Amino acid sequence: MLDTRKSRLQHPCGSPIQAPRMARSILPRGAGLGVLAFVLLGALTPPPERMTGEQILEAMARNRDYDSIVFTGKLEIHVRGKVRVKTMVVKRLTRENKSIVEFTNPEDKGTRYLMAGDDLWIYFPDEDDTLRISGQMLKKGMMGSDVSYEDALETDTLSQKYDIQLAGEEVAGGRPCYVVTLTAKVRRVPYARRKMWVDKEWFIVWREEKYAKSGRLLKVARTLEVKEIDGRRVPTRTELSSRLRKNSRTIFEMTDVAFDVDLPEEMFSLPYLERQP
Repeated sequence: MLDTRKSRLQHPCGSPIQAPRMARSILPRGAGLGVLAFVLLGALTPPPERMTGEQILEAMARNRDYDSIVFTGKLEIHVRGKVRVKTMVVKRLTRENKSIVEFTNPEDKGTRYLMAGDDLWIYFPDEDDTLRISGQMLKKGMMGSDVSYEDALETDTLSQKYDIQLAGEEVAGGRPCYVVTLTAKVRRVPYARRKMWVDKEWFIVWREEKYAKSGRLLKVARTLEVKEIDGRRVPTRTELSSRLRKNSRTIFEMTDVAFDVDLPEEMFSLPYLERQP
């Protein structure tokens, strides 16, 4: 499915990480669940020796130059020793900031999400009913996971929402990283402060800490695996753990990833969301 090269990096926890060869320069943008697929594609052009916080954020924002993406996703939800698995197919129009997600695991088969900008609808096939998610409901976890609806809706417009500062340089994921801090400059953001460890060459985020206004640590995200797909370095396995729930973490995995797939605009609409089999 994914092109695996002979050269490898070693993750601090011991698992192998694909180390791709240098390819052509990419100038991307991106979004959302993929969010989760979260802002995670790597740049292929070596960066300057030293960058400002703003330049790092701009490089991260350019790292997804594709019109669309389609992939198979899997959520492993670990809560208090129990594991639940959710599978899905995700289709996204990147430039229009629209996504359609259809769950395929038996318990949730046919449940669909439509994300368009800041709006989110969920279709439940058993009830043949559609629910719009808004307000405080956006803070709830998708399918009981640590990934909130706010996380899923987040786009790469971080520069419009946060002031960024370069805080130093450290190693994360076995790679040299810039450490940057983001402080909210608008009210409507899920996290008041964020701290990211950004790969100095690839501009993927190896680790991120997300804080409340009070300074309390809310969530920690880690990249667990990186592979090369179509000349891009893609974190295909990530972990998000909540600091508000004991023994809770969610692992998100992407497979069968395809870029620039022709997706019709009508696919990202309420009639398509509510369609019958």
